[in-house]
Amino acid sequence: MKYNTITIININKKIVHKNNLSLLSILKKNKIYIEHQCCSGYCGSCRINLIKGQVYYLIKQPMAALFNKKEILPCCCKPDSNIIIKI
Repeated sequence: MKYNTITIININKKIVHKNNLSLLSILKKNKIYIEHQCCSGYCGSCRINLIKGQVYYLIKQPMAALFNKKEILPCCCKPDSNIIIKI
């Protein structure tokens, strides 16, 4: 199992995790709560900024047209490397 690090710059927190959960699930498991609703990539309420690193999406087409290039939807993506985010 691959381990990655999530660094959250605006709350000075670092999480080491196995890459088997969505980013939202990893954050919730570590008691970091962000706004979310549909958990399927359609509402966009969970969007956060990806500062550095790569994620991959668990669904084919999240609502990509409605968010900026550096924004990601943690409800339906997994880290693909060590990442730095801002929530």
